[in-house]
Amino acid sequence: MAKKLPKDTKATPEIGELAMIEGILEGSPDAVGVAVIRLDCGCRKMAAVDQAGDPASKIIMYRDHAESICDQCKADNGDFFRIIKQFISWNTPEPDAYTKAMIIKKVLGQDE
Repeated sequence: MAKKLPKDTKATPEIGELAMIEGILEGSPDAVGVAVIRLDCGCRKMAAVDQAGDPASKIIMYRDHAESICDQCKADNGDFFRIIKQFISWNTPEPDAYTKAMIIKKVLGQDE
């Protein structure tokens, strides 16, 4: 059975994530936000999402202050069971509340 992740609608990107988010948004003109998934090993998965909640970029995996992702992520591609926090960092202007809730449900599988 999958573990229940805590809801964190007030999540904000850490300093190390901000540059990655800005770069992803810059390269994804259709993006309304970037899904950020933090793993228990310290690696991150990120991807831009569009107004319909569909991918607007490729998935980027990275680890702060490292040349590459960890060996565990190389082996399991950042398995779902190792997620410790996930949220969407919204682009400005943010979508309306209904659209945000739909995207969160579709992308992260969470009710807002």
